[in-house]
Amino acid sequence: MNELPAPLVSICCIAYNHEEYLRQSIESFLIQETSFPYEIVIHDDASTDNTANIIREYEAKYPEIIRPIYQTENQYSKEIMLPFLTTLRAAKGKYVAICEGDDYWTDPLKLQKQITEMMRNPDCAISFHPAVIKWDDEVHDDEVICYHSKEPRIFSIEEVIRGGGSSFIPTASIVFSSAIIPRILAFFAYSEHYPYGDYFIQILGSEMGGALYLSDVMSAYRKNVTGSYSETLEKRDPDFLSSQVVSTVESYREIDEFTGLKYSDLFAFMQRSFILHVLLYPTYDDKRVHDRILAYYWDNSTISNNRVWNIVFRYPLIVKVLRKIKKIKDRGR
Repeated sequence: MNELPAPLVSICCIAYNHEEYLRQSIESFLIQETSFPYEIVIHDDASTDNTANIIREYEAKYPEIIRPIYQTENQYSKEIMLPFLTTLRAAKGKYVAICEGDDYWTDPLKLQKQITEMMRNPDCAISFHPAVIKWDDEVHDDEVICYHSKEPRIFSIEEVIRGGGSSFIPTASIVFSSAIIPRILAFFAYSEHYPYGDYFIQILGSEMGGALYLSDVMSAYRKNVTGSYSETLEKRDPDFLSSQVVSTVESYREIDEFTGLKYSDLFAFMQRSFILHVLLYPTYDDKRVHDRILAYYWDNSTISNNRVWNIVFRYPLIVKVLRKIKKIKDRGR
């Protein structure tokens, strides 16, 4: 029996209660037209619906491509990054592509395009592209996000930090070199406060040579999906929200330390910007949440040493005016 060639790319997909969306996600992987072999590593986090059975169905059809991981106990509830890190450790490819079970790819040449360009730019350990938001309702129209340029280009790590995460680099668009996996695992072992993972993967992937951007729209990101992080956040109580916002601000400090304090000014700016976001965003519109995050701000001299920001955070009237401006802008979209 001939031994199968090692996969060049590992597609890492985490799924939980995604029975409504998972088939489209898996099919978008299987239609990829490539000059190289790839594998699909799918992690089911003890779903309570039909997700695991759907994975078993595809595993039976494509045993040489699909490598499933079935959990009997939910791992996310133990540690939010555990499902992804478990999948990442199982990846055999020289490159890793990410797509969660409720998102999907829209271009059958996505992998071929990204891998070809990454091979042409070996100093870039991560690549990405624009995506289309698919609203899971009948109210919003689809919209393209993260279309930064008509031409391919390389964004510096500083630009990636300022980008702030999935609003700059869509998660389902990411392909990165497996050479940075040890760095990723080391950060999540070091950090005690990360509330999510994609932003830090983007930063760590950009350390060596920036992030390679392709202009083709090649993935879809579902919005308002049942059980998604954003939906879950909106249903949580103020104590949970307070701990989440503090963890987020603390995680900026941790990634700053982990990257050798080379971007401290940028991370301090990101901390202040996120605090302002919390004060303006309806999800966090609770006095207990606001009081806790402002107390954190004033207790940390590394971020409360800026006069302009101090004026904004000291006077509630300024925040109220900014909130009204944001509401007007949101209505105009």
